[in-house]
Amino acid sequence: MKCIEKRVLFMGKRNKVTTRDIAEYTGVSQSTVSMILSNKPHVSFSKETIDKVRQGAKELGYKKPVAGVKKKEQALAKSIIVICPLLSNGYYSMIIHSITERAKDYGYTVFTVSTLRDVSQEELYLNLLSGFELAGVISLYPPTKIAQANALSKQVPVVSIGDKPDACRFDAVELDSKKPGYIIAEHLLSLGHKHITYICTPIRPKEIGRIHRLAGLRSCFKDHGLDPEWVEVKSPTIAAYGRYSADNSEYQNGYDMASQALDEHTSSTAFVGNNDMTAFGIMAAISDHGFRVPHDYSVCGFDNIPLSSMPQIALTTIEHASLAKGREAVDIIYKKNTQKNISAKHHYIMRMEYEPELIVRNSTGKCKITNKTKECHNIS
Repeated sequence: MKCIEKRVLFMGKRNKVTTRDIAEYTGVSQSTVSMILSNKPHVSFSKETIDKVRQGAKELGYKKPVAGVKKKEQALAKSIIVICPLLSNGYYSMIIHSITERAKDYGYTVFTVSTLRDVSQEELYLNLLSGFELAGVISLYPPTKIAQANALSKQVPVVSIGDKPDACRFDAVELDSKKPGYIIAEHLLSLGHKHITYICTPIRPKEIGRIHRLAGLRSCFKDHGLDPEWVEVKSPTIAAYGRYSADNSEYQNGYDMASQALDEHTSSTAFVGNNDMTAFGIMAAISDHGFRVPHDYSVCGFDNIPLSSMPQIALTTIEHASLAKGREAVDIIYKKNTQKNISAKHHYIMRMEYEPELIVRNSTGKCKITNKTKECHNIS
């Protein structure tokens, strides 16, 4: 008889057995069931009632909840996951700090994972996160696995910081890297530098920020009636770059590529790193080759990380509101979750862009025209 009652009771119902189910099954009040199963002190029931409840719980397969333990899919419901390429670059650390500070205002916690720009790692994390209920996900670089990121954005708010891929269907706090590239080139041209070398980590189709910065540099040269090819490029192969330690890969790449250009007696009078860490490596190489910055070569970077402003470095660079972008990404996640909670009728995608600003410091100066430079550019 009990087997029939049990089968009827749970037909079409959820799998998890509750104290209410046991109460219905045994004919005892739910409060009585709860007190007996939780061994609540200072209350007493007959042995018959206690045995009846415990036997009913056993027959129904009741499992007592473990205090402090949540279901897997709900364990991170108030957490933001930050996907970062690497932590050795101060640019990413700076944004993570701003994200963490803003998240506290909303009662969110923050966890950071690093992919080291490995596509398989990125895919692994995106697929893994799809199994959790999250407050949101922030990617500090344009995702390569757009399809997975788009799919994840249908479950939780996803925000990308940086140049936004065309096919993405998630929110973004953007930087159009063509603009800072153009601004840097315009600054160097104003100082008389008509031949520059852009030193970059590997340039691949997925690295749209690196490509856009180069495009901005060359676009400015073209607009000023100069050959865009006077912006030379020094970039390693993927295999060569992979031999660097992740701790200082960008710095070391800047050092090695600049050393190579100097050993080849480059015609460039200025170097531009794809970010500040690369620019630091360039400056070190110039110094180690017996030259001075900016007397012999000017150097520029991008990102304006805190080290750039140190007096011993004083790097000319681009400020693109990194701290504000981190805070804004959290604000978007909060707004999206609020929208979800009030059952808004229309889904929307936010695209916010901050304008870049040139920060001029001591690493750039007037071009010292040499006979070799004159000959290279046919300057009379």
